[in-house]
Amino acid sequence: MNSLTVKQFLSVTFHIFCYLILFSLFNPLLAADSKGQSLSDITVNLSRQEGLVTEILEDVEAQTDFRFIYDRKTKNISQKLHIGENRLTLLELLRIVSEKTGLRYKRINRYISIGAGDLYGTNHSFFHVVKGTVTDENGQPLPGASVVEKGTSKGTSTDFDGNFTIDVAGPESILLVSYMGYVQAEIGVRGRTSVTVTMQPDNELLDEVVVVGYGRQQRREVSSAISSFKPTQENARPVLGPDQIMQGRMPGVLVGSGGGTPGSNMRVSIRGIGSLSGQNEPLYVIDGIPLIKHNAAMYDLGEGMNPLAELNPNDIESVEVLKDAASAAIYGSRATNGVVIITTKSGKEGQSRLDVNLRSGVQYLPNLDKLGMAGSDLYLDVLNEAVNNYNQQNGYAPGDSNFVRYYENPYPGLPDTDWLDLVTRQAYVTDANISFSSGSEKTRLYLSGGYLNQEGVIKTNKFRKYTAKVNVSHNPLKWLEIGANTTASFTRNNRIPNGDFGSAIMLRSVGQRPFDRPYKPNGDYYRGGTEELKYHNNLQILNEQDTQLDNYRYLGNFYADFTFSPDLHLKSSAGADIIHTEDFLYYTENHPYGAGQGRILDRRRTIKNMLVENTLYFDKTLGNLKINALAGHSFQKVTTSTSYIDGRGFPSPSFDVISVASEIADASTGYGESALESYYSRLNLAWADKYLLSMSIRADGSSKFSPEKRYGAFPSVSAGWNISEEPFWKSEASDLKLRASFGATGNQDGIGSYAFQALMSGGANYSNNSGIAITTFGNPDLTWETAEQFNIGSDLSLFNGKLNLTADYFVKNTKNLLYSRPIHATSGFSSITSNIGSMQNKGVEFAVHLNQDLGPVQWTSDFNISFIKNKLTSLLGDEALLIGGNRTLQVGEEVGSFYLYKMLGIFQSDEEVPEPQYQEGVRAGDVHYEDLNGDGLINVDDRQIVGTSNPAYFGGWSNMFRYKGFDLSVFFTYSYGSEIYATWRKTTDRIGLGNQGFRKEVALERWTGPGSSNKVPRAIHGYGHNLENSSRFLEDGSFIRLRTLTLGYNLPASLLDKIGVSRLRMYLQGDNLYLWTRYSGIDPEVSKDYDARFLADDNMNLPQPRTISFGINATF
Repeated sequence: MNSLTVKQFLSVTFHIFCYLILFSLFNPLLAADSKGQSLSDITVNLSRQEGLVTEILEDVEAQTDFRFIYDRKTKNISQKLHIGENRLTLLELLRIVSEKTGLRYKRINRYISIGAGDLYGTNHSFFHVVKGTVTDENGQPLPGASVVEKGTSKGTSTDFDGNFTIDVAGPESILLVSYMGYVQAEIGVRGRTSVTVTMQPDNELLDEVVVVGYGRQQRREVSSAISSFKPTQENARPVLGPDQIMQGRMPGVLVGSGGGTPGSNMRVSIRGIGSLSGQNEPLYVIDGIPLIKHNAAMYDLGEGMNPLAELNPNDIESVEVLKDAASAAIYGSRATNGVVIITTKSGKEGQSRLDVNLRSGVQYLPNLDKLGMAGSDLYLDVLNEAVNNYNQQNGYAPGDSNFVRYYENPYPGLPDTDWLDLVTRQAYVTDANISFSSGSEKTRLYLSGGYLNQEGVIKTNKFRKYTAKVNVSHNPLKWLEIGANTTASFTRNNRIPNGDFGSAIMLRSVGQRPFDRPYKPNGDYYRGGTEELKYHNNLQILNEQDTQLDNYRYLGNFYADFTFSPDLHLKSSAGADIIHTEDFLYYTENHPYGAGQGRILDRRRTIKNMLVENTLYFDKTLGNLKINALAGHSFQKVTTSTSYIDGRGFPSPSFDVISVASEIADASTGYGESALESYYSRLNLAWADKYLLSMSIRADGSSKFSPEKRYGAFPSVSAGWNISEEPFWKSEASDLKLRASFGATGNQDGIGSYAFQALMSGGANYSNNSGIAITTFGNPDLTWETAEQFNIGSDLSLFNGKLNLTADYFVKNTKNLLYSRPIHATSGFSSITSNIGSMQNKGVEFAVHLNQDLGPVQWTSDFNISFIKNKLTSLLGDEALLIGGNRTLQVGEEVGSFYLYKMLGIFQSDEEVPEPQYQEGVRAGDVHYEDLNGDGLINVDDRQIVGTSNPAYFGGWSNMFRYKGFDLSVFFTYSYGSEIYATWRKTTDRIGLGNQGFRKEVALERWTGPGSSNKVPRAIHGYGHNLENSSRFLEDGSFIRLRTLTLGYNLPASLLDKIGVSRLRMYLQGDNLYLWTRYSGIDPEVSKDYDARFLADDNMNLPQPRTISFGINATF
């Protein structure tokens, strides 16, 4: 299962073959599309060699998409002429007509206008042919560069030697030449038939344009910490949502990969842990709309679902991450964990293009050999050794009431069962996207549609996504621009149990005894939790349930921009993010959770996120002083309505609707709302491009807090110095900017909409009378979390932008941490939401960008690394809080610290065992834990902090190599210094305690006598001493992952021109190709919980699959 079989290879080949067949069948249609096609490539077959001009050209219209427009005042149109041949190109035919009649022709897309020479100019030529060469700044040819006639869709691309040929409308046409990593060139033809285009690098860091809160700025003018990434066809990975795009691309941004189920939850952390509440997710702003954080699923099947997976990553133009307070404070109370601004694609003036992207691939689980389980013979030997050790230690003999009998194989002679193989598969992925963009002086348009069908590597698991997008802007008047950015999507996810769920597929598969089997001889299921089968029968789980999670989503923002003067304009917008969820779960009567009668759980939810904003902008340049200012008002309201029904008792699995249920076991509805009103402003000043100053403030009022605590203000200030603009800076090939900032941001995540109030709920009925009861203990003193952050940084560009370096140092202090604090049960409640303490994050970030030519090979490299340290600086009473089974919150320690017994080794003799432990049954061969207080006992007083889930450093390294028509992308991600708690090993490594399956490696390395092992304890029945929460199960989670390897090839322009295609790229891609790690599990990145307090706890969640894909990128 770790490599493709012949069957899977043939299947992938078949998908590729289908693509090529479809492309071949599509070619005639493309050839017939004459809009961007050269006239010399169009062949016509005339039905006559002699006739009137109009008659001959009617033959052309019948065979092509061209239409002729005649000036009837021109007498020569009725002239009769002799062509001389029947088969010739359209260009040859038109030249003959021109020579014999004196007529002139003008081509406008699919129309050809015919008139007299004095009307069109005797020197005018509609088929003006331009040849040229595109090179870099050193004169090296650039293959695959795009060459488009401005204002049309006519285009081509350069060949291996950088050469191109294009037919343009006339001698005054303009060519737009673009190539990744270079500034787009605009070349006027000016009557020439040959041009040479020298491209200039676009990799100078200080000249990049970035998106900021409520606007855009040149990187040169930015004095805060902002990271950017622009996805392209060459650097794209097979991802479901925009959060995955950021993984490994930006310093300070740590993206947890989630599990291997399609659409599963992700974790994005910007500059470390920012809060004790929730998952510490940043605020996402898509086309101006701040999104609401929520779980895309309603039923907990062991993992959350990612709402960002409902969007189409192919629509993304750029991703900007606002990391420091100065850049993020404009979003105020929601910006403590950083802000991610996602800008989607739009039409460009003077450009018209159609893009088609197709991808097909196969996925499978790698590294399953690390889970080698003991076969029946070894299993029985070790299990009976455990029983024997127990009986001997306690002096039990056959016939004693406490004697434990030995185990036998109930199916002798039959092969063992590979339970993982029964439920896993090679999963196929199909991804298709089409988009059209166009733009004129007044109107810009972008349309797209997407379809994704992704199977999961566990049988019955499947994810489908349909998306559509329309972005349009229009200037009906000189002083008015109106526009809309809209997205609609539908996803259907057939989920499987995972993580901590009772029927989690992975863990329950490896935990079965090796000789157990799924079916009885009569075809019935063996049932788990019985003598027949240890755990739930996974085939029964998958076959006897129907899970269907549907999400319908509309995300739209409409705006009008009023220009009052060249310096002043007002933008008014209204947006909505509306999500309707239907989470359906059906257990048949044969399912363990079906209660023998069948059960349907049906939950539904509608979230409405409505936003109205008005922002006034002022831009003015007064000599050397450049002023940019804004002020605005925002109102956002979020409403959530839910319904839930639990129906039981169905006549057969064919009846899967609630109306057939014989019993409604439970039903409920819910409704909640919250609002946020805000006022914000910002002032940017730049003097002679040297000295920069930016100030912003936002005041937020949230309905989640009491009226006395409702409003908070979040100011910031930043300054920058472009040293390279000073007269003393002599190097023209380098730039240097220094930055410093300080500001405050807030947080209200992780608390309820009415957290400051005591709440009452119905349903507390008594003696058939309705009743209500207090269900939530309110806290009127609750207030904002506030983070104050200081940042200093520098941006250095060397060698005319070939090498760029960015460095940042930050200190972030967060106070009034929101937390559900435990309280005495005598209050009637177990916890209350409170502000309990403070913490600090500080760190250093580095990023390096290199663009270098290695002879004919162009090399682009991006490397980033981040060192971030977190610690709690205060808690209520500064007393440690024990949370979960193995974590703690302690002043001076990191959030995410593991609080465990420390394993020192294995007792090698009974004499080493302290007497109190010996009395409890500990013997030679058992785990030796550190006794902190020296009392001879091992209890809660001996737990200590032995590690953290936070890495010491992390980052990514991407490399792009281009040679002629080829491109090779190699992308690594890495993390060092974090620990991971392997909870799954408490199932697979518990040799003897219980009769579940265990790993072969553990069985062979177990302690069997003095000196035999100091890591793996003895096999012993009935004692849990060796399975305490301890450092025995804590492992190094460091890794380096070959995240993506892509090889692409751009077909030569000489071939594409004949079929009317501007660009055609084919590529082969592998994702998650290799993993270097010392972790004994399959994947050190997965976690059963993405709460910052409980990260890096692996309960054998489904690991990330390996993906092999073939794809096509076509531009017309």
